[in-house]
Amino acid sequence: MNNLKQSEIAVVLGISPGRVTQLKSKGMPVSSIDMAAAWYRDNIDQKLSPKLAASVVPPAAKDSMRSVIAGMYDLQEARAKREHHEANLAELKERQALGELVEAALVRREVTTLAAMARGAFEKIADKLSERLAAESVSSVCHSLITAEIDLVLADLESGARLIKLAADDGRA
Repeated sequence: MNNLKQSEIAVVLGISPGRVTQLKSKGMPVSSIDMAAAWYRDNIDQKLSPKLAASVVPPAAKDSMRSVIAGMYDLQEARAKREHHEANLAELKERQALGELVEAALVRREVTTLAAMARGAFEKIADKLSERLAAESVSSVCHSLITAEIDLVLADLESGARLIKLAADDGRA
């Protein structure tokens, strides 16, 4: 095994290649997987590394490396996944440019403002009508006054909802 690489040792030991470099500087031999595994067992606390049992039989390093790489990473699959997500982002940007999508936070802020205005208008109905209703003795007249005032508040609410403009809204929606 003259062409043994530290990454192959890392796969067998279940550690990162960078960790192999650190352990090499502490004296771990890297000329043989068997020697590296024995040194690792003897010098590294097993509580910190329980996955390396005393009976580790290292597989053929090159075949092991190829199978691990093949099982972990498929370049074509990764590219297809990236393309899929980029297409989704492009579609969202297009829909936003067409005015079909808006930011939820902006909508929440505008709706909250409109609801607060409506609440204020409904709360003022009693103040506006109290003197006029106290002077009325016919219940149908009281009813029509209250209904008319509620209709005015609802009409204002409707027109306010129609006129909502969000920041960056160009009016296409």
